[in-house]
Amino acid sequence: MHSKISLLSLAVQASLALSIPRPYTCPSISGNKTIDAYQLYPENVDFDTRRCLVYSSVLYNATAVAWDPYRGKIVHTFEAPGLSGNPLLHSSGVRVDTLDRLSVVIDAGAAFDTGGQNIEGDNLLVKFDLVDNSLLWRANLTNATGGVYGGFQDSESDDEGNTFVLGTFPSSLIKVSADGKSVVPWYLVEPANHTIHGFSGISRKGDTLFVTDNTDGQLYRFNIKASKGKPVRVPTSKDNKALGQNLDGLHLPSLYAGTVLLVSDNTNGTVVLRSSNGKWKSAENLGTIPNPYLSQGGFTVASVQISDSIYAVTEFFGDAINGTLPGNRTSFPLRDITEEVETLLNA
Repeated sequence: MHSKISLLSLAVQASLALSIPRPYTCPSISGNKTIDAYQLYPENVDFDTRRCLVYSSVLYNATAVAWDPYRGKIVHTFEAPGLSGNPLLHSSGVRVDTLDRLSVVIDAGAAFDTGGQNIEGDNLLVKFDLVDNSLLWRANLTNATGGVYGGFQDSESDDEGNTFVLGTFPSSLIKVSADGKSVVPWYLVEPANHTIHGFSGISRKGDTLFVTDNTDGQLYRFNIKASKGKPVRVPTSKDNKALGQNLDGLHLPSLYAGTVLLVSDNTNGTVVLRSSNGKWKSAENLGTIPNPYLSQGGFTVASVQISDSIYAVTEFFGDAINGTLPGNRTSFPLRDITEEVETLLNA
C-alpha cells in the first residue's frame, strides 16, 4: 500500500508540469500575432487578465501601450510627462502589479547602450491606475544608491503592493513601497562594478522571487518576505551549465501551476525550466526553443502568456538609422510557442 501511494504521489507531481486546463475570463487565443505600431520596439510585455489587454513598453519613446490582441489594435498610450519622449530615456519593464496598477520602469538608456560603461542619468518606477489610466506617482530609483547602481529594467510586486525593481549594471533589487514614498535597496551585489552585466529577468511565485543572472548564466531565488534579499542559486540539470549566452526576461506562466519558468535568451531563444513539485529547490533544463528571427536581427527579450497561449517577444536592437536608436520598423511579431513548450514538457 505504501509503495502504491508513493507511485501515485509521484505521478500527481509529474502531472503538475503538464498543461492544466484553467478557467479564463478572456477568450482563447492562439497562433502567431503581429503588433502593427510604428517604432514600438517592445522590450517587455505583460497580459492583463481582467481587461484582456497586452501591455508593451515602447522602448525608445519611454512610454507604454495597451494592445487589444483580439482586435489587433493599440487602444491606449501611457505617457509620463517630462519623461516620455526624452531620447535619453528608455521604457523597459511593464507589469500589472498586485494592486491592479501598471508598473513601468523608465531608465537611463545609456546604461544599456554602453553595456554598463555609462550608468549616469535618472531611473524611475512609474505607476498608472488601470481603472482610468491616470498617472499615480513616480519614484526615483537612482537616488536609492546614490547613482552607484544602474540599468534598471524589470519589476515584480508582493501581495501588499510593494514593488521590487531589478537592476542590471550591476545586479540590484530596489524595494519601492505601495505608495511610492519609500525607495530602499533590498539587494545590492558587492563590489559595485557597473561594467558587469548582472541580473536580467525577474518573476514571482508566492513568497519566492526568481531572477536570472548574466554573470554566471544561472537562476536564483529570493525570499520576498525577508528584510533584505539573499540570493540562493537554483541548481539546474545539464551539469549546471549556463542557461544561455545573453539572458533577458523571465516568465512563470500560470498554465503550468508554477512548475515552469521560461528564460529568454537574446540569441538562442526561450529556455524551458521545470520544477515538477513546484518548490524550485532545483530545476530541470528541458531545452531551448530556437529564436527564428536571429538572422533578421531579432532578439528574444521576453515571453508572455496571453489567455491560454504562450508567446515569445522579439526586439530588433539593430534597426538604428541616421544616428538615432530606433529604426522605422512598423510591425513586431509575437510568436506562439505553446506547442513547442508542450513538446519539451512531454519529451
